[in-house]
Amino acid sequence: MSIWPRLYSTATGLVLGVLLALLWPAGAVWVGWLGEIFLSLLKVLILPLILVSIYLALARGVDLARLGGRTLGFYLLTSGFAAISGTLLGLLFARGVAPGLLELEPIAGDRQVFGAGFSLEQLIANLVPSNLFASLSEGNILHIVVLAIFAALAARGLEPTPRQQLLKGAEAVNALLMRMLATLLAVAPIGIAALVYASLATMDWAGVLVLQPFVWAVALAVALHALLFLPALLWLGSRRHPWPFFIQVRAALATALATASSAATYPVSKQTLEQNAGVSPATTSFSLPLGATLNMDGSALYQSILLLFMAQLAGAEVSLWQALMIVLLTMASSAGTAGIPGGGIAMMAFMLDLLGLPPTYLALYLVVDRFFDYPITALNVWGDLVVAALVDQSEGT
Repeated sequence: MSIWPRLYSTATGLVLGVLLALLWPAGAVWVGWLGEIFLSLLKVLILPLILVSIYLALARGVDLARLGGRTLGFYLLTSGFAAISGTLLGLLFARGVAPGLLELEPIAGDRQVFGAGFSLEQLIANLVPSNLFASLSEGNILHIVVLAIFAALAARGLEPTPRQQLLKGAEAVNALLMRMLATLLAVAPIGIAALVYASLATMDWAGVLVLQPFVWAVALAVALHALLFLPALLWLGSRRHPWPFFIQVRAALATALATASSAATYPVSKQTLEQNAGVSPATTSFSLPLGATLNMDGSALYQSILLLFMAQLAGAEVSLWQALMIVLLTMASSAGTAGIPGGGIAMMAFMLDLLGLPPTYLALYLVVDRFFDYPITALNVWGDLVVAALVDQSEGT
């Protein structure tokens, strides 16, 4: 009985935003600021929550190696399946698109190297912080995760008195942050409605629907991953029934769908998993921050399909080796571009260069990304939520 009123309120916000966008798109400019305030307040809670919750989990003695190994293992499994299925469906559906349909630039005679955004040096810089205040101002989640782990492991070597003082202080800050989050979620339907309203009212639908085979390919790939693979994995790995679990975490999925931000959804995901699904704070504190930066199921399948459609539009043949590289690179893209402004564009540019396509094809990415960013983010978050439940079950908590 307790979950249905909240479900209705969350769904009402989504439906209201859609209806307003369809019936009165001109009014979006008057209420869009409500959604921006809601999103900004969500974002301001992200890094403090991650820092405090990871510190609490590890300072209390959680086995980092076992928890981290299982989390990364599940993330590798889900993102790998997403990239492979996206590549296969992209190869299948792209054949129905006529080369040159959008009159983009044909294949360049000599390939340009413009993928400097993805490199080992950049990956190390994204993982290891050098300036705490810069990491906070940039919102670099991976830096905060590494710093929290470092601080928690160091705290285990302190004397009992200062260690307990730090633990109690972290618990008090965590309680305050969760109270702030609960207050914010009380008005979430209003914020979600405003965000959806402002997004849909200005959407370029014509630019997306030109490539109907691409739309169908992404829709099918998302449906297979969200409705078949992840629920089956959840049932086999934890014996949780997928539909009740979906109901328990629906607020996080609605927030992801409205904000198009996995990071901004983190506070909501953490609360819904712990309070509604019974997942332990130790599991959510570690798996969700990693998922928000490293596990991008939706992005992996979406980028794979998009690259193959770009190749088809240019009249390029994709070899088996190039298809394999697309799978591997889309899996690694989130870790390789974390913290880079426009990181998705940098990774797409690198992979376009791999296929011998000119950078002008990034225009297609910019057109369709605004439309698909919302459902793809929701799929990313759905994968994070399922993995958290799997890890929690495997930990025996």
